[in-house]
Parts: sequence; structure tokens; C-alpha cells
Amino acid sequence: MPRNWTRTARLLHWTMALAVFVMIPAGYAMAWTYAAASKGGPLAQLHLRASQVHHTLGLVILALAIYRLAWRLRHPAPPLPRGTGTLAPRTVQALLYALLLLLPLSGWAALSALGSGAGYPAPALWVFTHDGFGPGGLIPHIVTPKPWNAPGVLTYGTFARAHVWMIWGGGALLALHIAGGLWHHFVRRDPVLAAMLGKADR
Repeated sequence: MPRNWTRTARLLHWTMALAVFVMIPAGYAMAWTYAAASKGGPLAQLHLRASQVHHTLGLVILALAIYRLAWRLRHPAPPLPRGTGTLAPRTVQALLYALLLLLPLSGWAALSALGSGAGYPAPALWVFTHDGFGPGGLIPHIVTPKPWNAPGVLTYGTFARAHVWMIWGGGALLALHIAGGLWHHFVRRDPVLAAMLGKADR
């Protein structure tokens, strides 16, 4: 069994890692500027650009996560070094895979569910130069739009809260994932991180 991850697996891993580290600050910038942007002014353009980046990368990550899972089913992971427990690292990996699917889906559902109301317009789900969303647009609704304060379960509030909680959970898992890779590389000096860099056999 090869000690390195395949080239495709490494490309998917590092591409998704870069996308995540770009979309997180874009998401916070989008949230911080929402209220001010609704009044116009210089923050409106920042809100627009941050939203474009965050929403677009969310859809890209969702597509890559689906492809990566399909790839992983046919290409098993390299074996872990002797003496390394498998439960903790495999559990963290499985939860990260789940969040890479659920986070974009919850964000998409939140935007889909948010119809205009209470003085706020319905949002557009931008993909850079395209602002079409819903029927006739590039990105379809996956939940029926309602005003943000509408009662019920399938509403913006439900999906937005789930999105936020998953962001915090994902941050904790990501910190564990990074710390584990660095611990293997610098403390145990085994090839776990090198395998994702394609250098485990060197």
C-alpha cells in the first residue's frame, strides 16, 4: 500500500483548505457589514464582495467535498504509523467531511429560506458576476423563502443558527486536525503530514 496520498487527494485537500481559510474571514466581513450595507455607503461594496466570495466558495467547497468523498471511497487512506491509534484521527476526519457537506448546505438553505420582510430585502446568492437566485437564476432555492421572522422550523433562523453552531464546531475540529498533523510531524517525527505533502517515501 502506498505511503503517500494520491496526487488527486492532495490537490483536493489543499485546494479545499485554501478555500476554507479564505471564506471564513469573508463570511465574518459579510456578517459585520450587513446592517451598514443596507443603508448604502462605502461598506455596501465591501459587503457585496465579501458575500460573493463567501457564497461562491461555499458552493465550490460543497462540490469538491462530494467529489472528494467519492474519490476516497475508491482510494483508501495511507496506513497510519505503528503505535498510532486510529479512532481519534479517523473520527475527526469523518466529522470534518460531514461539516464540509453540512456547512455549505445549511448556508444555502438559510439564504434560500430568507424572503424579504421587516424592512430587509431578500438576499441574492451571488456567484461573482451573476446575481441570479431562485427561479430563472443560476442558483435555485432549496427551501421556500419566507420573511426572516416567520414562524416555523424551515426558516432562516433555524438554518442560520445551525450554520453558526457548525462553524464553531468545525473550528474546533480544524484546530485538532492541524494540531494533530503538526504533532506527528514535529514531535513524533512520523510521515503522517509528509504523506499529505507527497514526501512520505523520501
